[in-house]
Amino acid sequence: MQAPHPCQPAKSGRKPSFSAKKLAKRCTNAAMMRRDRLQADLHRLAALCGALVVAACATAPHRPAPPPPPAAPASVPPPQARQRSGDAKFDAFLAQARTDALAQGITAASFDSATAGIAPIPSIIAMNANQPEFSRPVWSYLDSAVSARRIADGQFMLTRYREVLDRIAAQSGVPKEILVAVWGMESDYGADSGSFNLFAALATLAYDGPRAAYAKPEFLAALQIYQQQHYPLSEMAGSWAGAFGQTQFTPTTFLKYAADGDNDGQIDLCYEVALPGSFAYEEADLDSEKPVSEWTARGVKTANGDPLPPSDDGAAIYLPAGARGPAFLVFANFRAILKYNNAASYALAVSLLADRMAGAGPVRHAWPRDERALSRSERIAFQSDLQKLGFDPGTPDGVLGRKSRAALRQYQKSKSLAADGFPTAALLAMLDADAAQKSPQAFTPDSPAGPDFRK
Repeated sequence: MQAPHPCQPAKSGRKPSFSAKKLAKRCTNAAMMRRDRLQADLHRLAALCGALVVAACATAPHRPAPPPPPAAPASVPPPQARQRSGDAKFDAFLAQARTDALAQGITAASFDSATAGIAPIPSIIAMNANQPEFSRPVWSYLDSAVSARRIADGQFMLTRYREVLDRIAAQSGVPKEILVAVWGMESDYGADSGSFNLFAALATLAYDGPRAAYAKPEFLAALQIYQQQHYPLSEMAGSWAGAFGQTQFTPTTFLKYAADGDNDGQIDLCYEVALPGSFAYEEADLDSEKPVSEWTARGVKTANGDPLPPSDDGAAIYLPAGARGPAFLVFANFRAILKYNNAASYALAVSLLADRMAGAGPVRHAWPRDERALSRSERIAFQSDLQKLGFDPGTPDGVLGRKSRAALRQYQKSKSLAADGFPTAALLAMLDADAAQKSPQAFTPDSPAGPDFRK
């Protein structure tokens, strides 16, 4: 019998690599399988992006109907004797998860094999609290996310996989630069797709902590993938957050999206703009959307000073570094990226990386690199000071979300400052001084600007 050509898939019946950490440099059976796996990942990514774009642009988006839940087995096989993890709560979680998994059609053999010997991973909790999108200044994050090396590698991948990317882009309507940008952001084009045991990572997040509600369905979905695809356990590896593969899908996303996308035409994410000196910075917020024509009427121009393209599409002004940094006009599809990763700095990085791969220049306006990221204790102090001064930032927890930013804007307006809602060390010092001098005052809706410190 003639041996298969080295560039054709071997007929061993083995599934392509689950993790596919690095792209092969030569033509082998394994390289062919990894390439097939990459194409499948990119197809799923295009389907996901296409579905998110439809969700952002349509009033009644089509969603794939979820499969009916399988009938619960008549009896639950007893678990195999397993080594205790040393954490009673973790062991109790696995016991309950086994019952839930079997009720969803996972076999006892699949569950017991996948979870044999796993234990909580302490480092995952620390990484969960220190995602770079939130713990570094945005310009520092973008320096690495949109580096010259990553741009050049992305352009190389656009050339190397031009045929398959053109086909996927034509089928999905998602520009190939965005697909490759997400690929680069998620796994550095396949160089780093994670090394954590997927089941141990997801179980660690699911048994306790703030991400338990997210992680438990992902844990069960990972079991379904293991049972359906028959991947070797050694290849069931991913990131600390339970994402896997070259495009870092979560297990539920992997199962949900097929290889097709819906053609939705051109996609605009964001572009840099210049704001007039009289701009009302309290209106620069992702939640404050206006027609592009209205931003034009308010004096907003492109970064090079030209009028904005005529349009009545809804858009918002995003100031990732406050009034001193660059400004971006973001569209509905920018929010679509947020559904893939709910960090505005991530969506901005994808947008900028895609633009740079397509030949655009760097951000024109300088970043305020003299500013520094605030520590968690400083962010809590920010909220506590605002609370003492009669504003309503919500519970002081170190997370400067929508409510905290709104309270900070009110404080800035009361001090005749640009109300950009961007926390800085200088603002914290000002807040500390005011909080030390002023007694707490009640915040009422009748005084939307908060206490007047100019008196």
